[in-house]
Amino acid sequence: MDLSKLSYSKQSPDRTPTPPIVTSSEEGKGDTNIILPQKVSSSYRKDDGFLSTSLVFVLSGGEKKERDFLSELIRQREIHSLRVAFMSEKGQGLQPYQMNERWKIILRDGQFFIGGQLYHLNDMDKVFLLSDVDEFYDQLVKILSEDAAQLQGKWIISNPCFEIWLYYCYLNDPEKDLVNLKSETVASRSKKLKALGPHLRSGGINPCLAFEHMITGIENSRAHYAVDEHRIPILFATNMHEMAEDLMDIMNNNRNEYEEFLRRREERRNMMRKQMR
Repeated sequence: MDLSKLSYSKQSPDRTPTPPIVTSSEEGKGDTNIILPQKVSSSYRKDDGFLSTSLVFVLSGGEKKERDFLSELIRQREIHSLRVAFMSEKGQGLQPYQMNERWKIILRDGQFFIGGQLYHLNDMDKVFLLSDVDEFYDQLVKILSEDAAQLQGKWIISNPCFEIWLYYCYLNDPEKDLVNLKSETVASRSKKLKALGPHLRSGGINPCLAFEHMITGIENSRAHYAVDEHRIPILFATNMHEMAEDLMDIMNNNRNEYEEFLRRREERRNMMRKQMR
């Protein structure tokens, strides 16, 4: 890892939305599976003082890869300035309509439960709703046309699926690497993309390790970001870079926790390399 690339520049410091780039649109997933973050106090003790803890709520259409990507923030093993409350549906995820209905209930009540723990919406620093385009293009168009749906929560949409964000955390040539997806049906694109990882990169596009490559992911995702006339990302586009920027800002504004996390990981790898010689 090149630690000299720890800094990155934001496209829009005031966080105004990126103006839509109009192109031809691409056609468009019981009991809640709740991932409970470890309970921590509102401040984390460090040797030189207190570190405030920010709360982020993620309502996700996908249950597995999205959770794995955020696992460090859900479990709080090394990063303590930010914790994520993650909600999805066990085994099958949530379609955009289902996510939207659940979000409206949370907005109405101003609170939600995760694993028996009560969270108040006004305690959240950020709220993100993660969805794939997949076969749900029409659902997303309708949702984004409703102004109320935008209240407080930010929709993060990936086309065809979340794996395109993971791809950008490692690689940056979708027109070459993923060109065959264009000839696939909308229904099969996500499955094909998920199967491509090991063929594109040794070790695949591991969602757990992708957390360490967010700076690369932000740069690559930005470069390929475009939306159609309905504000839906075109094929090979995602606005996950916006969510990643917000997460990094929170962590680095609290004693540079993300940068320190990367340095510790790199130091461990260097030690392991030395031991193996």
